[in-house]
Amino acid sequence: MKRPFYPFLLAAYFVLALLGLNISQVQPEAAIRALVVVLAIAGLLSLFMRWLYKDSQRGALAGGLLLILFFTYGHVYNFLEKTVPALGRHRLLLPIWLLLAGMGLWLISRRLRDPLSLTKALNVVALVALAFPVYQIAIWEIRLAATGTNPAVNIPGLGSLHLPANQTPPDVYFILLDEYTRQDVLSEVYHFDNSAFLDQLKQMGFVIVDCSQSNYSQTEMVLTSIMNLNYLDALGKFDPGDTEHATLRQLIRNNAVNQTFHQLGYQLVAFETGFHFSEFYNADFYLSPGGRGHDLLGGMNAFEVLLFKSTAGLALLDFAQVLPSFLVPDTSQPLETKRQQVLFDLEELGTIPQSIPGPKFVFAHILLLHEPFVFTADGSAVDYPDSLDEEQYLAAYRDQVVFLNSRLLPILQNIIANTDPPPIIILQGDTGPGRVSHAGRMENLSAFYLPGYAQSLPTTLTPVNDFRLVFDHYFGAALGMLPDVSYFSLYTTPYDFTQIPNECGK
Repeated sequence: MKRPFYPFLLAAYFVLALLGLNISQVQPEAAIRALVVVLAIAGLLSLFMRWLYKDSQRGALAGGLLLILFFTYGHVYNFLEKTVPALGRHRLLLPIWLLLAGMGLWLISRRLRDPLSLTKALNVVALVALAFPVYQIAIWEIRLAATGTNPAVNIPGLGSLHLPANQTPPDVYFILLDEYTRQDVLSEVYHFDNSAFLDQLKQMGFVIVDCSQSNYSQTEMVLTSIMNLNYLDALGKFDPGDTEHATLRQLIRNNAVNQTFHQLGYQLVAFETGFHFSEFYNADFYLSPGGRGHDLLGGMNAFEVLLFKSTAGLALLDFAQVLPSFLVPDTSQPLETKRQQVLFDLEELGTIPQSIPGPKFVFAHILLLHEPFVFTADGSAVDYPDSLDEEQYLAAYRDQVVFLNSRLLPILQNIIANTDPPPIIILQGDTGPGRVSHAGRMENLSAFYLPGYAQSLPTTLTPVNDFRLVFDHYFGAALGMLPDVSYFSLYTTPYDFTQIPNECGK
């Protein structure tokens, strides 16, 4: 423990701690390049400080101090900006950080009498600190790996399904539009009339559920519920104090809908989405613009941008207009990646009838309306500010709706025109948008193309009943419909639910 290796542990800690906090949303490989870079920086910094101080112990202390100040700056700045805006300014915080660095380096050089004892202590402290995010990441990965061995949820009545006798089974499309809300919310909150789009859907044969509400306020829960035809309390044990998502991932990965279509002889078609909880890598056709994995030679990925903005590098971004361009890193790659992802998904979705023979179950999760927004209304690329005020958000969301509508209509027309027998299509928002009331968050778009279905759909139909309806009417099941109930929860307390009544039309 006499050798000062703690600067490397500290560097790794800041990367892995951020990964651990976001492990439910980020693939671990997205952090590989960042980890390599910060370890290299820690090594070079330690060598330089060792040369400067002519002492490996003091040099390591100086390097460790600078690493801590660099990696904590963005966190402190963001905290102050939200809680004490007057102090959340670079012109105030940067001088303080430089003063702390100067004082610390002077104390290490002039006042520190026993650097060896401090080195031993810091080695232990850094090792213990690093153990926490490593454990957090390892536990998540172990739980996630274990899901592959778990069977699908047993839904009584699904085992007896059968294909229609002497008929070609219909293709089934489930198009999940992230945060696409109802017409009344678009009108009242966003001052946008979506009736022209809805009228065109109706002309194609879609039925719009005018008072649709989602069952949950978070995509993972919505998807878990839809794909397993039930509410969460019937699918597992979720206590109000829990925050883990591994059980949801298990239920999504081994969901009853995919398993049922597979047993019926359907091929599964799925897309890369950028949110790995909604990506079915084991699909018969997994469609991706660049293949799964992170390009180590490409631009900064979303995790790297998040890490960079938590460091003193944040100041470079905020001073980008007055600094030479070579000093300011390009953090726009995640936005361009999202643009390419959305455009690829929409393009490929429209070609599936001609490119993939049936019968097939197609799942497409389109995240165009989920921040960050990346398109103008005509589909041009745009990089909005990181933080949008209310008017900017409303305008940007409207633009995404206009662009998405313009792309969806010809896609749906092509699917219907080039599929025989006529397909089943569920076009649905997972939730409402983000910056609305709790009730507004639950109010989602819901449209169904159901050939040969002569009954009227309930005006308050919720997504949990999507595939109950499909399996009952088209495949001879007798599942019945569940009561339509909506539960809101915050991301910080995901299973602490508040029931949201459906006040539509009242």
